[in-house]
Amino acid sequence: MAASLVGCGRTLVGTPGIPQQVAVPAGIAGPGTPGLSTVHAFVVSALPGNTGKVYIGTAGLNKSTLANTLVVLAVPTVNLIPTFSCSLTAAANALSLSDLFIDADVGGEGVLISAVVA
Repeated sequence: MAASLVGCGRTLVGTPGIPQQVAVPAGIAGPGTPGLSTVHAFVVSALPGNTGKVYIGTAGLNKSTLANTLVVLAVPTVNLIPTFSCSLTAAANALSLSDLFIDADVGGEGVLISAVVA
């Protein structure tokens, strides 16, 4: 079975301190699981213009206490755009993008997400 690369677009935080659930584009679904937003792997990168940190986590993400935080992406520089990636090789399309939440230090900033669908 061939894998597909999918650009999931940007997820922006409107108000810092209120985590934004990742918006998953239509058409991402694992085999036999229509309607579920599952992928084989994903990469989350800070947007190049971000001026503050971005927090990636699960439901209940709290950037102040770091509860349910998976990673903190630093402010991008001229030479480095911070990223976070995850894959689960033991099972195809076993990661749910809709389980991810994003928060940021600055409103209107966020991340770019790409995925592999097996």
